[in-house]
Amino acid sequence: MSLIKIFTGVTFEKLFLKHNFGHQTYKSHKNPLLIGIGGFGKVLKYEWKDSGLTVALKCLKADTIVDEKIIKDFIYELKLLQSVSNHQNVISFYGVTKDSDGYYNMVLQYADDGTLREYLITNFTKLQWTDKLYIAKEIALGLLYLHDNNIIHRDLHSKNILIHQRQPKITDFGLSRQINEITSNSNLHGMPASGLAMDYVQ
Repeated sequence: MSLIKIFTGVTFEKLFLKHNFGHQTYKSHKNPLLIGIGGFGKVLKYEWKDSGLTVALKCLKADTIVDEKIIKDFIYELKLLQSVSNHQNVISFYGVTKDSDGYYNMVLQYADDGTLREYLITNFTKLQWTDKLYIAKEIALGLLYLHDNNIIHRDLHSKNILIHQRQPKITDFGLSRQINEITSNSNLHGMPASGLAMDYVQ
């Protein structure tokens, strides 16, 4: 079933195109490589021919395309990313593209050092305290920027922070919300501190 099929009287195409996310030509992306599976679906690494950049394409899973909530959450994440991706500690959002099967994809900055968790596992013994403090400070600056823009991430952990050329980048805004949407009786979300082995935080 195509993403542009009708659900609850509204087409995904109309819902999507009412927002100006910036469109990229899918054919300009080549050499796909699967690098992860997220809440919405798979994440692929591509070479973006037109810009010379390496990017990550995040797309919807085929078995969730008829779920209106998933569609709206996907678009909500796009809107949040579009509003804050100009900060050095937030992953860059380049726009959207539609593949040959009609599925929409977020076009995101590719982080060459993977997640913070992977980076710490690989490099922990090489990192000086100045390096660790730098990472902590940059993450805090990214969070401060989000909060200054009235956004609460709600799912921040070592797999939702990417490292690109030693620079931390906050990503995955699927559970994020505008502060004015969160009430005092909201449910808490996120991964507990045990999601990161204590060896890497000592």
